[in-house]
Amino acid sequence: MSKSETYPYPPATTTATYHTHHDWTTTEPLSTSVINAIAKSMGADPTKIGPVFDQFDPEALNGLFDPRRDGMPHSGGHVGFTFHGYHVFIQSDGHISVHPPSDICDASEGT
Repeated sequence: MSKSETYPYPPATTTATYHTHHDWTTTEPLSTSVINAIAKSMGADPTKIGPVFDQFDPEALNGLFDPRRDGMPHSGGHVGFTFHGYHVFIQSDGHISVHPPSDICDASEGT
């Protein structure tokens, strides 16, 4: 697939921010929880939303926030990116928020 391909997904059906929390006790990696949160916010199937991994390296994200070797959680960190106009924010405690395009103005707009 080329990066210029378009990926069909339904337009946002909600204007509300989607919030979820990654469960560190499961075997599901944080990156999977992020993809599922984006898809849920978009009202789409996670396999149909396009190449999210062009926006972040899943292994790097998992390593950034996975609990430390001694089992203690990371604290105070966060990361964010934009995907198809949706603004995705991930906190070290596992909180994931996905803001629809109309929820947050792009920094390049209105300046």
